[in-house]
Amino acid sequence: MIRVLSLKTNKDLLNAEKEKAVLRNEEFNRFCVSEKTVGKAAKPAISVVLATKGNKLVLLERCIKSLQNQSFRDFEIVLIYKIFPEQLRGLFETCNIVTFKENLSTLGAARNLGVKHAEGELVAFIDDDAEAPENWLQNIYSTFQQYPSLVCLGGPHFTPQEESQKNPLRFVEGSFVESHMQKTFLDRSAIGKIAGCNVTYKKVIFDKIGYLNETWRSGEDWEFHRRLLENGYNMRFDPQISVWHHRQGLKHVFQNSSKMVPFYLSWKTFKYSKYESLFATYYLTSILSIFLLITLFISPFIFVFFLLFVLLGYFVFTAIRTKTYNWRIIYYPLAILIILVRLIGFYFGLCKYIGFKLHNRLAAFSRRR
Repeated sequence: MIRVLSLKTNKDLLNAEKEKAVLRNEEFNRFCVSEKTVGKAAKPAISVVLATKGNKLVLLERCIKSLQNQSFRDFEIVLIYKIFPEQLRGLFETCNIVTFKENLSTLGAARNLGVKHAEGELVAFIDDDAEAPENWLQNIYSTFQQYPSLVCLGGPHFTPQEESQKNPLRFVEGSFVESHMQKTFLDRSAIGKIAGCNVTYKKVIFDKIGYLNETWRSGEDWEFHRRLLENGYNMRFDPQISVWHHRQGLKHVFQNSSKMVPFYLSWKTFKYSKYESLFATYYLTSILSIFLLITLFISPFIFVFFLLFVLLGYFVFTAIRTKTYNWRIIYYPLAILIILVRLIGFYFGLCKYIGFKLHNRLAAFSRRR
């Protein structure tokens, strides 16, 4: 049935055409809204929570612009910041971005604040140094529609190709992480593969099992996934749900490893290592490092022999796992450097963790006296 509008004057006709133009523009781009738009919009299907310290302006801008270019338009951005990025204020004011200040004591606390202010039924997390392909949100929404019982969906975070080609360290750091991201994983096998830089949850799940751990400085996403599985909920790692992740180098590897101590000291994490190779690798390298340290005190010759054996084995293992059978294999000694930095970071964090616990015990003891 065709609906006919009766327009009595040229003025009415002109007004009607203007209204049609506005409607077409809003349909074409529901994300960017004019300051003249009146009335409150319906709740979005997806809320994208983006936490930032405000110190990565170039990467943050690229991240937001990648969200603007999404083919799926029914979403909002919830930006949680420590220092407001004034240089990007104009970008915020012209688009559907809501901002909230948080002291960012931990990433978990910042993301929890974002979840509490999110309007969407689905809540997606992305890092401020990541970029989303234009079909990212569409793939997320379609997958949740396809699997109604799903509560957690994640995917790969790939190193941008131009960075991988120009920087051998970025290539090695990324390829080892990405080597197991080419197929679908479900539930227990997905727990360590789904990272906080690319994950989406049904918002209702936070009311059922609680929010992210706000005391841990890293690993809060995996701890949350562990609780999901303990409560019988479904998780899915899907290679179609991917983002580009600008890796931050050895300094970030060191800092992140030092913050992961509480997570890896948990007995529950150790139990899941039989399902998640990433956890198992962490424990195995830690045990090997202790073994090598012991051999150093027994005999320097035995130490050198086992060190060369471990290094060669790790070099071959990395090449096979990443399926690198070309000239780039010469980069893989750098994988040993990354592991070494990760171990140093972990033991540095362990010393700080033990010192913190002892300080608290002594403080509590002195108060009782």
